[in-house]
Amino acid sequence: MNMHSHLPTLERVLIQPETATSQDLPGVRAASLGGALRSRLPEDHPLRNTLRADALSLGMRHAQIRTEVRSLLRVWASEDIHALIFKGFALAEFDYASSGERLYGDVDILLPDQPSVIWRAAHLAMAHGWRSDGQHADPSTWTHETMHLYSPNGHVRLDVHRCVIGLRSGVTLRRAQDLTAGLRARARQLDWDGVSISLPHPLDAAVLNVALGRSWGGDSGGLKPADYLDLQILSDRYDLSMVDLAAHAANLGAAHTWAAFLRVCNPYTGQLVLGPARTQPIIFAGLRGDGVHPRLAHWRGRLVDLRRGWPLLPVSLLDVLAARAATVKGADPQDHLRRWTPAGPVRRLPLGTLQDRIMVIGWWTTLLYPRQKRRGVCVPRAYASYRSLRRSGHPVRFVSGVATGPGGVHGHAWIEDDRGQIECYNEPENRNRFRELFSFPASE
Repeated sequence: MNMHSHLPTLERVLIQPETATSQDLPGVRAASLGGALRSRLPEDHPLRNTLRADALSLGMRHAQIRTEVRSLLRVWASEDIHALIFKGFALAEFDYASSGERLYGDVDILLPDQPSVIWRAAHLAMAHGWRSDGQHADPSTWTHETMHLYSPNGHVRLDVHRCVIGLRSGVTLRRAQDLTAGLRARARQLDWDGVSISLPHPLDAAVLNVALGRSWGGDSGGLKPADYLDLQILSDRYDLSMVDLAAHAANLGAAHTWAAFLRVCNPYTGQLVLGPARTQPIIFAGLRGDGVHPRLAHWRGRLVDLRRGWPLLPVSLLDVLAARAATVKGADPQDHLRRWTPAGPVRRLPLGTLQDRIMVIGWWTTLLYPRQKRRGVCVPRAYASYRSLRRSGHPVRFVSGVATGPGGVHGHAWIEDDRGQIECYNEPENRNRFRELFSFPASE
């Protein structure tokens, strides 16, 4: 479903929820805002009963995630590893009136930026059935995150941060570290039913986690509908005034970004603008005022990537051309995959090498399929990635899935390895969106 076609509806129902009608439901549900809207409707509104299932479903999902997250944090706390929880999960658990109101994807945790702590946390998690993507073992690959952990039952993806702000928008590591140190110093300590954790100070939750987390975090000047609700909830719950929030933003060196953010997302005045085409120029102007230059950072990052990936270009082109030929030929995908699977033992590639190979395959795929966003090139990309990584011995799997949506049945293909999702493939929602039809080699 095209979310952009629903943006005017979402803007209206978030600002004036009482105006919602049954015609607004497709857009509301596409944005997973059914539970949030229900809690904001008058008691006699006809949609309250209709949206009850939305709230219950979201609440049940949160309960599953909560159980698994608490079990790991209890293990860490018993070993003197204390986590700070922030963003969506923290808001749903501790700030919203009910857990059936706030959808979130990953669970975000902040741990100390110390390799010994990260390694110990990873091994404790794995000893209790969690899986790591392996990033914890190679600090040279760390960004603002140090690893991703997946729970035993598959309900949770835990993003373990060392910095509270992402680095893709042009924020330097030093600046991100300073903001993180301030967040830690101001954090609230909480006994969460027997588990010792930390939560951001309300001012940080509003300014640093919502406004700067979105604007300085690499989201290209876009907003999510939940940003408006998060600011509204935090402002009401903790009685945060506009003056206090603006002063806190200035202390963080983000006065211009905060002012720009309020121009497109301000629950105090009922102002909300969704859609990057309209919000990006405003947000980027604020970033420049605070010394953050996302476009410069983007091209600087591209140059670094090009230097790393240059030696892989010729051989990766052969992989992409072979994938293109197989896609044109059709036939059983497993026949092609079988030909590309060499005999002999597998050997895991270093994470940096894995990232570079997938990155270069993505470049060639983009070049050879210039209309890829319209046509979709999941099969040739997955084919080429599988061929490249298998040729090097990495234990990669090709996965084919299917989903049913408003437009009918949709197929998709991607790759995983023996640890599951490959973070740098950059498709974190595949398992949530698609039901597996087959994998090669087959899952054990």
